[in-house]
Amino acid sequence: MKRWEITFFVIVVATFTFYNCSDRLETTTIEISSTTVYPSRSGNGIDANITFCEKISKKTGNPINPGNVFSIKEEEKVTAVINLRNREYHRNRELMFHIDWLDSSMNSLFKKRIDLPEKDSTTVLVSSINISPDKRLPGNYSLRVYLFRELIAEKKFELLPYVIDSAKIIREEMVRKITPAISLGSKISRKTGKLLDDETSFTIKKKAKVYASVYFENIEFYSKQPKNFYVDWIGPDSSSFFRKEVELAPGDSTYSISSSITISPQKRIPGNYLVRIYLFEELIGEKKFSLQNATIK
Repeated sequence: MKRWEITFFVIVVATFTFYNCSDRLETTTIEISSTTVYPSRSGNGIDANITFCEKISKKTGNPINPGNVFSIKEEEKVTAVINLRNREYHRNRELMFHIDWLDSSMNSLFKKRIDLPEKDSTTVLVSSINISPDKRLPGNYSLRVYLFRELIAEKKFELLPYVIDSAKIIREEMVRKITPAISLGSKISRKTGKLLDDETSFTIKKKAKVYASVYFENIEFYSKQPKNFYVDWIGPDSSSFFRKEVELAPGDSTYSISSSITISPQKRIPGNYLVRIYLFEELIGEKKFSLQNATIK
């Protein structure tokens, strides 16, 4: 056999082998979800459908705010939920997936490998990328899903330019500037609701209480903004045993909030305690106090 005939034969065999080893058809299909699917040659082959969303609900497991267009934001992500079809026909074999995130130039941003062992019943794969302005630029992006390094599905999404979150900036400013002045006492006026004493040491006894009155400085400058305060009571073991939430709606001119705890022997033990004040889950102030047993005479 001549040399060119041998070369031609090798090319034909290699081409035939490649196409017979491939599990995917050459033609693609585009689903309603805009996922481009590379169908399996087998009727029971694994296919994938891709859904983009902001996050996944912890309660239901469903995508939250699904779509194909997202705005670049601080500390935000785009999450891909990949539903596998015909998974049940492949439970007795190990499966290797790769999830590849690509930018508008088709450069890989992040690649994740997922191995599913035998007997595994997983039908959903999940992956996310950060879309903070320091990480991403506006443009068109893509996600590709591979099975045994063979492309089985891909989908595009768009990132819109970063828009300053003015509400977040105001919240951060409030956390910095609103200052709580915390007073503690064991007696309170029934008429005014104000403390009648100012203490940091209390005696444990039946029907006794500790009252916390919190006055906020600089809060008047933010009367048009909604505010969420939390009064958190911390025990000697450094854990929270009671938390009170106080929501102030826009237009609410409240300057102070209050909370109380019982300190009966059945409820409390001697030791050092804390009352902490949070605004939007950010700690803005705290005060220490102690509880002691009554002196036996």
